[in-house]
Amino acid sequence: MREIVRRVGRIQRLAVFESTARLGSFTAAARELGMTQPAVTRQIRSLEAAISIQLFRRTSNRSELTDAGRSLFRRVSEGFTGIEQAIVDLSQRGDVFVLACNPGFAQQWLVPRLEDLQHTLDGTELRLWLFDRSSELDRGHFDAAIQVGSGEFPGVNAHRLFEETVYPVASPSLAKTLSLTKGTKPKALLDGPLLHMDDGDRPWMSWTDWFAHHNLILRHKPGRIFFNNYPMVLQQALAGRGIALGWRELVNDLIGDGVLMRVGPTVCSERGYFLTWPKGDRTETVSALMNWMLTQTNGSEA
Repeated sequence: MREIVRRVGRIQRLAVFESTARLGSFTAAARELGMTQPAVTRQIRSLEAAISIQLFRRTSNRSELTDAGRSLFRRVSEGFTGIEQAIVDLSQRGDVFVLACNPGFAQQWLVPRLEDLQHTLDGTELRLWLFDRSSELDRGHFDAAIQVGSGEFPGVNAHRLFEETVYPVASPSLAKTLSLTKGTKPKALLDGPLLHMDDGDRPWMSWTDWFAHHNLILRHKPGRIFFNNYPMVLQQALAGRGIALGWRELVNDLIGDGVLMRVGPTVCSERGYFLTWPKGDRTETVSALMNWMLTQTNGSEA
C-alpha cells in the first residue's frame, strides 16, 4: 500500500484541502466542491488528524495556512496539475474536447462553472490543459484556448470575451492595518507590500504597468519575491501577506465572500480575454463553448 493511502485514508481529503487552501476560505471551497461548509471543515480536521499535522491556524473569524499547510499545498497543487496534464496527454481522442487556459482563469473562473459547462457541451468529454506561458501552446494540442492579448494570435481564430480590468486587492485584515479602502490613491500603494507575479512572456498587466497608467514609476526594491502563477499570488493575498492585482472576473467571488477587498482604482488595458481555436471552420462544440462563455460574461451570442 502506498504511504499516501495509508496516512491520508480518503484521497478526497486532499482535494478538499487543495480547494480550501487555494481559495483561502472554507465557505468558498464548499461552494466550489458542492459541499456544505461543515462538511469541508470535517474533511480538513480528518486530514489533520490522519497525518498528525496542523494545516490551518484558526482564530475567531478566520483561518489561515500554517507553514506546514503552505508546504503541503504547494506539493498537492503541483501534483494535481501534473495529474491533470497526464490525463490530457492520454485523452487525445475525437470524443474529447481539450480546453487550454492558464491556472488563474481555470481555478478562479472556470472550475466553479464546470458543471454547467459540461451540461452545455451535452456529453462531450472535457479536458483542461493548464499552461503558464503562451509559448507552451505551440507545443501541445488543444481544441480551444483562453488567451490574454490584443486579439492577434498566430495560427488561430479569436473572439473577445471581456476586457482586461484590474484593481488592487488585499485581505480585510491587511487593509485595516494599512488603512486601505476602495478609494485609496495609487501613490499610497507605491511603498506597500506588493505581491508580484513573474511576467516573462505572459501578456497580462504587471504592477509596473498599473502604476504607469497613473503616471507613477514603481521603484524596484531588492529582495522582491515573484510567484510563478496567479493562484499562488492570490493565496498570499488571502493570507494577508501583501497587496495583489486583481483581475475583475477572477476575484469577483472572493470579494463577494468578503475574503478580499478592493483597495484602489480600476485600470482597463487594451488587452482582453479571448476564446481562440485553430484556423478553419468553427466546430459545433467550439460554437457551443463560445456562446456559453459569452452568456457567462454578459456578452452577446456569436
